[in-house]
Amino acid sequence: MTKNATISMRIDDHLKSDVETIFHQLGLTTSEAIKIFFTAVRNRKGLPFQLQVASEQAAPREQRKMALDSIIGAYPLMTSSAEFSRLKQEEIEIEERKLRQ
Repeated sequence: MTKNATISMRIDDHLKSDVETIFHQLGLTTSEAIKIFFTAVRNRKGLPFQLQVASEQAAPREQRKMALDSIIGAYPLMTSSAEFSRLKQEEIEIEERKLRQ
């Protein structure tokens, strides 16, 4: 696949430094970590983690409903937490295989 797109963004210096330290410990560059994130988003057709707020009172009811609707939309056939765990483990294994290639 041809790599011809560029992403440019501004972030806090301390955040960048802290995150790059973690990436270095994982043996990743910032670009590699972002590519992994983008691939996970594409594979899951959504964010690779659950969005949540510290308490229910912190988010307006409409935001909670939108978050729940998006989760239900991403996993419409999900029937149990065991099934969810199995699917997430499969996704992790796929990402690991891709990283090893």
